Amino acid sequence: MKKVLISLVFLSLFITSVYASYPQYDLIIVRNDDIIDYLIALPYSHLINVPILPVNPKKLDKVTKAQLYSYIQLGRNRVLIVGSANAISLEVENELKEMGFSVTRIGGADRTETAEKLALHFYPNGSRVVVLASAWDYGSTLAAAKFAMEYKYPLLLTWENQLSPAALEGIKALHPTMVILVGLGLNETIEKTLEKMGYETYWIGRDIEPPPIETNTTTAVPPSTKSSKLSFLLGMIVAFLVMSPLLVYLSKKRSEKRQEILDQLNEKEVAVLKAIIENGGEIKQEELPEIVGYSRPTISRAIQNLEKKGLVVREKSGKTFLVKVVKKIKLD
Repeated sequence: MKKVLISLVFLSLFITSVYASYPQYDLIIVRNDDIIDYLIALPYSHLINVPILPVNPKKLDKVTKAQLYSYIQLGRNRVLIVGSANAISLEVENELKEMGFSVTRIGGADRTETAEKLALHFYPNGSRVVVLASAWDYGSTLAAAKFAMEYKYPLLLTWENQLSPAALEGIKALHPTMVILVGLGLNETIEKTLEKMGYETYWIGRDIEPPPIETNTTTAVPPSTKSSKLSFLLGMIVAFLVMSPLLVYLSKKRSEKRQEILDQLNEKEVAVLKAIIENGGEIKQEELPEIVGYSRPTISRAIQNLEKKGLVVREKSGKTFLVKVVKKIKLD
């Protein structure tokens, strides 16, 4: 009996030390109007065993506040916000602090940088394997998030045709021996780039029969779990084969539409349009200079050009204008 108790104590200490090695939070908060931050956060929610709460990115509603008050009364007051102030407003962050939460925010200039910062935050000592998916193919990101959850690997996002700077820096900082690419939203150029850099690659969703994930490096999985993990991989491949025509079509159409609009805009117009979209599709013109970093005349000229191109409209609002997006598109 004494030996059993000692074993249980050591087991408890081991489990505690494993969880303590990761940053600890009681709740992860993401925006509720774009699923991408939810998908990015999934592996880390699973890693530290805490829920994800999608909220209105501009202001907490009464129902959400009531839920949060109940939550904090149980002593759970450590919150991680995923996304920059353009994703979840400073007003939401301040509301959480006023309620008594200890708030940490992790976000980048775009979703690829947010994914990189989260990966490095939860894996400061690196990872033997990194999971990589397209920032625009949500189906692939969903599958990649599931894979990262299953094996406790960090998740990075990249552009479709080449490695984004954030993904590249994330991979270098994590020092993996293998990079697992997931889905049909990635180009072979990305795989070739990684291989030239010396990383072993493994692409889920491109080959019908995947090669064994075990390698001669330290990334080999325990023998006791090989069968179940291989079944999971095969199931994922079948799902991709069924959905592949739709995924390819939607990805192509989305890329064409985005590129068509971007070709019409200069750098300042893109920055202004992005700021409007990330603030819910409408914003007071007087708020844009502080958000974008351009002067008022520059902002005014950019808005006028966007109006001429049929992308935004302006409505009089007191002494300023309310700028609204007409044609909404993801630009990050």
